[in-house]
Amino acid sequence: DRYAVRQLPKQLEVRGLTYYSRLLRWTLHHYLPRHDVSVATANGVLSVSSTDWLMGKHLFVHRNYEIDFIDMSIEFLKASGYLRPGKGKTFLDIGANLGMIGIAMARKDYFERVIAFEPDPRNFQLLKNNVKQNGLDERFECFQVAMSSSNGEIEFEIDDRNSGDSRVRQTERRGELKEHLRNTAKVQATTLDSFVENHLASEEAEAIDLLWVDIQGHEGHLFDGARRFFERRRIPVVNEFWGYGIDRSGITRERYCSTAREMFSEFYIFTDGRYESRPISEIDRLFDVYNKPREIANIILI
Repeated sequence: DRYAVRQLPKQLEVRGLTYYSRLLRWTLHHYLPRHDVSVATANGVLSVSSTDWLMGKHLFVHRNYEIDFIDMSIEFLKASGYLRPGKGKTFLDIGANLGMIGIAMARKDYFERVIAFEPDPRNFQLLKNNVKQNGLDERFECFQVAMSSSNGEIEFEIDDRNSGDSRVRQTERRGELKEHLRNTAKVQATTLDSFVENHLASEEAEAIDLLWVDIQGHEGHLFDGARRFFERRRIPVVNEFWGYGIDRSGITRERYCSTAREMFSEFYIFTDGRYESRPISEIDRLFDVYNKPREIANIILI
């Protein structure tokens, strides 16, 4: 199949003395009372929670998060004419987590300004701290909101062992990743259309060059709440496609595909180390190829 399946990150990819030394130190941090751990990574200096057994551990042991993928994606978008040459104006980091993507974008001077959205209360505090300790306060704006299809309060489930998988809860049914057992909190939600209208001047909205979206399957709701935004300009969206997460988001496969076809004309899928173009009519096929709970694809929607 021309669509290559990518598994969620496996933690035991590298072997060697440095790896095992860092792994041992992380394990010691993990079993101490909960505390923050700061580590210098290729993305920037990042503080993580010692209870974060997946994302925190990955950053501590491997000292980077998708840095090569970030560089490759920006180079591809510029070469394809989807990003202006030189430094971009504004980057929207939706589902910013601890700031790994947005901080890397700013430190590499890919963009002048980053607007980051992260609803998880614990992640949001770490995000603000990480922005500050990288000296990026003047180039960042951080908002503790979930980007969705409506405005108001929304239930949010929190994964204490993986900061990267906290997400909007739309179903109470049992999950294969045991997400039905997670604690929840009420968080504020907004649509992208409302955010742009209420927080950005027209010239600021026009300066947005790229959306990087990682909201664990809630993307269909984001798109529903961003129709006016995407009518104005042709802005690329780098996005994780996760069929399992979309299924749990309360949006059917048919509705997700219908929304994507209404709003986008094509997509690029990252496979075999490069992006390949596909017509938006093929978006439905991703559900068949990436059909297991831990299978995802990286795509760019145009």
